[in-house]
Amino acid sequence: MREIVNYFEELGPRWGLEPKTCAVHALLYLTRTKLGCEEIAEYLEVDAATSRAAMDDLVEWRMAELSDDGCVYTEGEPWDLLSAGLEERRRREIGPALEAIGGAAATSGTDGTPRMTAVRIHQLHELLQDLSAISGRMDKLPSNTMKHAIRLGGQVSKLFGGK
Repeated sequence: MREIVNYFEELGPRWGLEPKTCAVHALLYLTRTKLGCEEIAEYLEVDAATSRAAMDDLVEWRMAELSDDGCVYTEGEPWDLLSAGLEERRRREIGPALEAIGGAAATSGTDGTPRMTAVRIHQLHELLQDLSAISGRMDKLPSNTMKHAIRLGGQVSKLFGGK
């Protein structure tokens, strides 16, 4: 268990998350129990403030819930947890990017932007629209359906030379 918690702690920054946030998330997932600030601090060998910050971050990311007694917990299977994280990422990152690039796309034909640059701005906007649509629809599918779709995609990839 310690190895997995440490691995997720190292992985966190690559996903744009705080290391301790990911460590707490892994700990909650693996133990499938509510944990308080002190228990988390003791397991991760950190102070209470660091533990509390990681707990608050997980709740803010909608990756964990806060119980009435001040403990955090997470439920669900790995796909459900990943889906929650992706949805929050879409809300925080793709949404604002879509708005900003959409605004640029709307004005690029009339503001003196070179034609080829305007075309590339529109292509980028279309990509973001597609990513937003895909991630928005993922939440509406049952997790079992998504697991099968991902597996199928992996098998198709192998057929075409993927590893």
